[in-house]
Amino acid sequence: MSIKTVVIPVAGMGTRFLPATKAVSKEMLPLLDKPLLHYAIEEAKSAGITSFIFVTNLNNKFPSLYLSKNKILESHLREKNKLKTLKMIRDITLKEKNIRLVYQKKPLGLGDAIHRTKKYVGKDDFAVLLPDDLILGRNCLKELISVYNKKNSNVIGVMSVDKKEVNKYGIVKGSIANGRTSKINELVEKPKIKDAPSRLAVVGRYILKNNIFKYLRKISKGAENEIQLTDAISLSAINENVFSYEFSGTRYDCGSKLGFIKAQLACAMLDNSIRKSFKKELEKILRRNY
Repeated sequence: MSIKTVVIPVAGMGTRFLPATKAVSKEMLPLLDKPLLHYAIEEAKSAGITSFIFVTNLNNKFPSLYLSKNKILESHLREKNKLKTLKMIRDITLKEKNIRLVYQKKPLGLGDAIHRTKKYVGKDDFAVLLPDDLILGRNCLKELISVYNKKNSNVIGVMSVDKKEVNKYGIVKGSIANGRTSKINELVEKPKIKDAPSRLAVVGRYILKNNIFKYLRKISKGAENEIQLTDAISLSAINENVFSYEFSGTRYDCGSKLGFIKAQLACAMLDNSIRKSFKKELEKILRRNY
């Protein structure tokens, strides 16, 4: 068994980052010198993914533009002897045959976005990666694929959240199988704090069996009047094993302004070329009386 295909939903309008996202889609917002999309592709490729399906809106062509070969730019970098940058550009480039754009005309939910990819996923099991959720540290998709290879089942990336924040997430109801792995009985989408079955929250990483499409056909609109992927996974858990895995990396919610700033700070601290200077500048900023 192996997972070679990833679905990456990028159809959102990025309203929380307007006016910046009026002209540039949210997944193209940069963390230092790389957009969110770049980090997502790096994680997927490192996990062995070779086929990339983007669910996008009609106006967003950025995934294919960013990931396609740019001969003029590569020639310029070669002439200027900027070989390190040239390597970075080449490493993220994908062959045209490995990129597929699927269009979602209206924001009808993650479940709807995934269901639209059925024709292109074919009969294979596949991964789902949400670029908004930046996970630094160990490769999250690779960790989930390892569990999938052992369990041959749906595997959902989760993390423990503060009790006061459970109403922002899909929450796992289940029992610990071993270590970081839990068997899921049900996923509860954005429960009230008093009704939350646990503090294990679903984050934007999934390994899905192909039969998830069968369950997506059976569900109706759920939370926020959208087709929720968590509802389909929860329905599948009635008939088959579904597992969650508490990944070991650190997740940053880049769909929010505060989360995006936190991710910028973390990326700066991981960049050896600027870390020392950055810390000094940050200390100066914190001492100022704004």
